[in-house]
Amino acid sequence: MSGQNRVMFVDDEEGVRVSWDRVLSEKGFNVKTAVDGATAISELKDHPVDVVVADWRMPVMDGLQLLEWIQGEQPETRFILLTGYGNDEVEQKARELGAYEYLNKPISPETLAAVVTAAVNLKLIPDLGVGPVEQQVEPAVQEVEPTVEEAVVEAEPALQEAEPAASAEAVQRSGWEVAGSLIAAPLMGLAFVLFLPVIGFAALFWSLGGAIKGAVRPSKSRA
Repeated sequence: MSGQNRVMFVDDEEGVRVSWDRVLSEKGFNVKTAVDGATAISELKDHPVDVVVADWRMPVMDGLQLLEWIQGEQPETRFILLTGYGNDEVEQKARELGAYEYLNKPISPETLAAVVTAAVNLKLIPDLGVGPVEQQVEPAVQEVEPTVEEAVVEAEPALQEAEPAASAEAVQRSGWEVAGSLIAAPLMGLAFVLFLPVIGFAALFWSLGGAIKGAVRPSKSRA
């Protein structure tokens, strides 16, 4: 097989291999099949593929053993484990060994085709130039961060300028209050000195008037 989208489907049941061969071929993949892990390895040594989809339970060599070989010899190949007898332990083992995906049967043709497509595209990411794009993104992020720091640095002097202005205003207000008190105090004292005799004479006349009235009333009563 040559070109991209090369897929190998490994299953010991002939009917399953034929069905998935037809489904994936109709989706545009170059498909090759194998009856077990050992046969798949023999073929992969001479004709590597982009993605291997394999059943778990197979004679001679099962899917997990095939996955171990692929990870050691052809780690660039994406591996998808497809089984109807799996469990959490099998899934964990497959993912620990580096499986791209773990799928439980039954599965729809659309779902399998979508997963295989994703696996192929992931393998081809370096060819699409994603690496340089990531390198271009990082400097852009670094450029944004100093801008934020500069905004904080610029804000600090403004706050420092505002604080002395407020303090100066408070000092000026306090000065006017003290000056007002110094001017008002003598005026209040002078007013007290000027009006104190008037108040004293008024009180004296008030007292004399009361005394005269008291003296006149008894004389009238005796007459």
